[in-house]
Amino acid sequence: MSGHTVGMDHAPLARALAARLRSQGTPEHIARLFAQVPRHRFLPDTVWGEDRTRYDRAADPAEWTRAAYTDQALTTQRDDGAPGGMGVPTSSSSAPSVMARMLTAAGIGSAHRILEIGTGTGYNAALLSQLLGADSVATVEIDPELADAARAALSAAGFRPDVLTGDGERTGGLPSYDRLIATCTVSEVPAAWLRHMRGRGRIVTPWAPTPGSPGGVLAVLDATHNHAEGRFEGGLSFMWARGQRRPGRPAPGPEAVADSTEQVPGDPRGPWLDGERALLLSLLMPGWTYGLRMGEDATDPCVWLASTTCSSWARLHADGRVEQGGTRALFEEADRAWRTWEGRDRPAVTDFGLTVDLDRQTQTVWVHGPQHALWSVRG
Repeated sequence: MSGHTVGMDHAPLARALAARLRSQGTPEHIARLFAQVPRHRFLPDTVWGEDRTRYDRAADPAEWTRAAYTDQALTTQRDDGAPGGMGVPTSSSSAPSVMARMLTAAGIGSAHRILEIGTGTGYNAALLSQLLGADSVATVEIDPELADAARAALSAAGFRPDVLTGDGERTGGLPSYDRLIATCTVSEVPAAWLRHMRGRGRIVTPWAPTPGSPGGVLAVLDATHNHAEGRFEGGLSFMWARGQRRPGRPAPGPEAVADSTEQVPGDPRGPWLDGERALLLSLLMPGWTYGLRMGEDATDPCVWLASTTCSSWARLHADGRVEQGGTRALFEEADRAWRTWEGRDRPAVTDFGLTVDLDRQTQTVWVHGPQHALWSVRG
C-alpha cells in the first residue's frame, strides 16, 4: 500500500466525486464522506480499472491519482496475491457509487455499532469511521496480508477501527452489532451474521442464488438473532466470499453426448445473453448456473446450463438447437419459470426478496412479499 500523499492535489478530485454522488441521489451525510476521506491513501501502487487498464503510481502518479477518484471499481489484488497466476481479480476497492448505495441502504444511526465483512483496502472502514467514530466500527478480513495493509493504511490516515484477521463467515467472539455490511457475495447468509445481531438490526450484502454464478443482487435484510428478511434492491455483482466461491458444476464439454436434441424457433440463447433476464431467471428457478462457450469451428458461442443439484446440463446454440443431458430438462424449466414471471405481472428484481430462518434452517426466495414463496433451500 502507498499510504502517502501524492504530488498532485487530490482534494478537488475528491470533492468532484462527492458532488457526482450527490447528483445521483446519495444523501448529503453519505456523499460528503467521499470528500473527507482520501481514497488514494488506501490503494496499492498498482491497480487495474474496470476495463483492465493498469494504473502504476511510480510510472504515472497523476493518472494513478485521477483513477483513484473515478467512480469505478479498482482491482487491488489478483490471484489471491500469488505470483505467476492468470490475473484473476480477488480483491478490489469498490466503485464509490456502489459503496454509497450500500451505506445508504444500511440506514446507519449515530448510536449504531457496525461490522464490516471484507476489509479489503480499508477504505470502506475509513468511511464508516468518519461517519460514526472508529470505536463503533469493526471489520474482518480473511487474507492476512490484506488485513495488515488495511490496518496500516487506516492508522496512517488517522483511523483506528477494530481490524480483525479471520473468516468473516464465522464471527465468533465478536461483540454484538446493529448493522452488518458485507463487501463480498454470498449465496448462503452465514448464521453467525444473525447470531451477533443486537436486537433488531440490518444486514446489507451482495447475494446470489448459486455459488460462483455470475451476477447477483443487493439484499437488504432486517434481522434478529435467528431471522432475517427483506427485499433485493436491484442487481449488484461483487467478488465472492472466499468460503463460498466454489463454482457450480463445470460446463458440459464438447465431448458431452446429449440425451436429447431438438430444434426450436429463433435463438434459444436470448434470455441468457440479457443480463437482467438471466438475473430474473436465477431468482425464479433454483439450483443451476450458466455461462458461454465457443465451440470448435463455431462463429457464435453457445450458452451452457448446468444443474447444481445433479449432473444435468444443456447447450443452447444460435441456430436453434437445444441439446440436453440428465434428468432435469433445464431448458423447459427455464421456460416454465419465464411463464411464471409473466403470470405474476412481470415483477422487477426489486419485487423479489429473501427470508433466512435459522430455526428452520432455510433460505426462501419470494416475490411480492414473504407470503408468496418461490423456492427454498436448506442451509
